[in-house]
Amino acid sequence: MADRIADPLFGKPPERAQLGTAPLVRVLGQVQFARIVNISKEQFIGDFQNAVRRQFPVIERDVAQAIDVSLEGGGVASTLTEEVIWRMFDPRREWRLSLAPSALTLETMRYTSREEFLGQFQFLIDSLAATIQPSLATRVGFRYVNRIDSQEDVDDLGNLVEAELLGLSSATLRNGVQMAVSQAQCQTAEGLLLARWGLLPAGATHDPDIAPPNGVQSWFLDIDSFTTSGLPEDGFTSIPLIEKMNTMADRAYAFFRWSVKAQFLERFKEGSK
Repeated sequence: MADRIADPLFGKPPERAQLGTAPLVRVLGQVQFARIVNISKEQFIGDFQNAVRRQFPVIERDVAQAIDVSLEGGGVASTLTEEVIWRMFDPRREWRLSLAPSALTLETMRYTSREEFLGQFQFLIDSLAATIQPSLATRVGFRYVNRIDSQEDVDDLGNLVEAELLGLSSATLRNGVQMAVSQAQCQTAEGLLLARWGLLPAGATHDPDIAPPNGVQSWFLDIDSFTTSGLPEDGFTSIPLIEKMNTMADRAYAFFRWSVKAQFLERFKEGSK
C-alpha cells in the first residue's frame, strides 16, 4: 500500500484504490450557472425533462426556503424566499437529479465508479445545454459523503482513521463522548475544500437530506471540493465542465486518502474484517 499523501490540499492526488464495500452513503456532483428564473416554471423545463425522462422518469416539484439578509438604512433586514427545485429520479430512486434556477446537481446512493458518474453527468449537461441553454457556468463541485455505522468499525476507529480526524472520538474518551463534530474550510490547488467529520449518536445526522439518520452510533466524513475559477467563458459545454469536475473529485479523494489509514482501505476493499 502506498504511503500516506503528505499534502492533500496542494499535492498530487494518489492513484485510486478500488473499494468494493466503500462506506459511501452518497456521492454528489454539481454545476452552478447564471440564474435562469424561468426554470421555476413547469412549462419551461418540459423539453429538458423529456430529454432525460428515460433515465429519470419520476419527477417531483420541491420548494426550498432560504433567508436573504441585506443592509438597509444602517440596519439589517431579512427576507424569507422560496425556490422551486425539480427533482427527477430513476425507477429505483438510487439516482436523483435536481434542477434549480441556478444549479444542476446529480447524486447517487449507488456509486460504482467515477467514470459511470461523470458519464451520467455529461449526458445531463448536454441535455441542459440543448434545451434550457445556460449561458455561463459559475461553480463546479464534487462531494463524497462517507459514514461508518458498524459498531465493530466505530470501536476500531483508531486503526482506520488518522489521528488528526479523531480528536475526542479517540478510544480513550469515546465511551463518555456523545457527539464530537469538526469542520474545516481549506484552500486547495484548484479552489476550496470543505470537510466535516465526527462522531454522532444514534438517530443523529450532520445533513438530513444527504445522510438520513439511522438508529446506531456512527462516524462520518463529508468532503466537498469546489471551484469558481478556470471555468469555460465561451459557453456551457460538457467536456471542459466534466474535466473540471474530475479534477475536483481528485482533490476530494486526496483528502480522503490523507484522512484514512491503510487498514481502512484493506477492510473496505472486499468487506473483510
